[in-house]
Amino acid sequence: MSAWNARLCWRARDAAKTPDEKVRLLRRAEAVFPWNSAVSFELGRVYFEQGAESMADPAARDDLFRKSIDSYLRSLRLNPASAAAHFGLGQALLYAGYAGLPTPLPYFDEYRRAAELTGHDSQIHYEAGKVLFGHWDSLSPEERDFAAGLLKRSMAGKGQERVLDLLEAWYLAGHDAGLIDRILPEDAAALRTYARFLGERSLSLEDRLSALARAEALEVARARTELDRARRASESLMPAEAAFRAGLALDALGSVKFYQALAGTELLDPLEFKALQRGARRVLARSWIEETGSLDDPEGIIAAYVEAEDNPAALGEFEAFLAERRLLDERRAVTPFQSLKTLAFRMGLDFKLGRYSRVADVEGLLASSSTVLAPSGRASYARILRLIGQANLELNDAIEAAAFFEKAREVGSDSLDVLLGLERCYRLLEDEPKAAGVRSAIGRLTSPDQVDLGGQALAKGQTTRVDLLTTGGPRAFRLEFTSWGPETSPLVSIFLDGRVVWEKYGDTGLAEFAGTLSQGRARLEIQAVSAPIDLGRLSISIEIR
Repeated sequence: MSAWNARLCWRARDAAKTPDEKVRLLRRAEAVFPWNSAVSFELGRVYFEQGAESMADPAARDDLFRKSIDSYLRSLRLNPASAAAHFGLGQALLYAGYAGLPTPLPYFDEYRRAAELTGHDSQIHYEAGKVLFGHWDSLSPEERDFAAGLLKRSMAGKGQERVLDLLEAWYLAGHDAGLIDRILPEDAAALRTYARFLGERSLSLEDRLSALARAEALEVARARTELDRARRASESLMPAEAAFRAGLALDALGSVKFYQALAGTELLDPLEFKALQRGARRVLARSWIEETGSLDDPEGIIAAYVEAEDNPAALGEFEAFLAERRLLDERRAVTPFQSLKTLAFRMGLDFKLGRYSRVADVEGLLASSSTVLAPSGRASYARILRLIGQANLELNDAIEAAAFFEKAREVGSDSLDVLLGLERCYRLLEDEPKAAGVRSAIGRLTSPDQVDLGGQALAKGQTTRVDLLTTGGPRAFRLEFTSWGPETSPLVSIFLDGRVVWEKYGDTGLAEFAGTLSQGRARLEIQAVSAPIDLGRLSISIEIR
């Protein structure tokens, strides 16, 4: 009999097409074997769904809700520990209350029992918490604490869809900031979703900035954890795992735009941030070398670490690591053109470690070599010449430095580094005509102080990028833009080299901000957060301090 009962229950749940057919099969199952709690549970669910669809027919609605409550109660008598049955009963009691029917139990108690019995089932926690959130004003302080706890636990780490669903309900309920603070988990993804929601609806900028700053502090904490794991994997001779963890750390740090500067808080230490970046790049570089056994660096992993590292002791340790693996040409072969990349890397490391005489000494090695330079080696050769020029400048030999910078230009490297070095040489040598000529070349190479963005349109949520080539230093920026609608005040975000420098509602259609540029390439990004905009002119001037 129990087997036939189970078979009928399955047919009602998964095979029956209409509510009446489901009820008929479930009633037959009860008649065959009345002690299966699943049958009563399914009856309660079917009756509830029918009642919810019969709100326009009070007599039918009330009868169906009563039957649903009775079925759920019968299911719970057979299986008191069923979280699903408690949740279903809570729903039936709530809807019966809407209809004005007397109810045998408080609906809140059933939702509480469902949540307590479900363990780590975040879906039931979320559904129960969402229902209770919808009746927030009628809850007692204790009940509100319970509902807020359910929602916090159920949304942590669950992606943006669930958070957005709740935010929509919060927005319709009056979008009280104090309320959302109680239910939103301290989770980076949830906080970012909340911040985007605020921005897209032109709500509190202060709350948005605060949420983003908190999210970034959590990302730094995640990066710290991943870097610790990466270092342990590296020590355990697991380069692939170390590289994976270091990559996760860099991804977390890459999402940080330093919103704390705009929020007026200090939740993360910029020095620690840089140290974590260097540490992750160091692990990544070492792991790459362990796996490949060479200095070949097609993805720029090793170069990125050496460029970022500013601690001589750490660079010395990295140099020793490379020497142990015999990857550095310490003998300086008679024909250096056979390994220009290695030589350029070796010289770059020496330059960062302040060994300027050692770098300058490569001049004699190059002079003694008669090997013909292949086209593939021109970039490395130009870098070598530039490094010798920079080393001679550090050694106060402007004449030798100028000669090597000019050689680098002859090779085809009219780079900004070369031109700036050459201009400095001619200033030191008091050769103003040549210095002026180089300054003219620098002016032609670098970005103009006026950039016409030509009315470029940015849709809501879209970002555009403006690449700049500059001599570095403090700058004042002025960006003109217009909104698509005369009555809109779009929220616009501006980032300079990955850091937020301006974010406001553009009432005036003008963004004015300051930023310090590094020498070389810079990246300016403009995002239309809440509404579409048309971009106008970007003006850049030297900021006077």
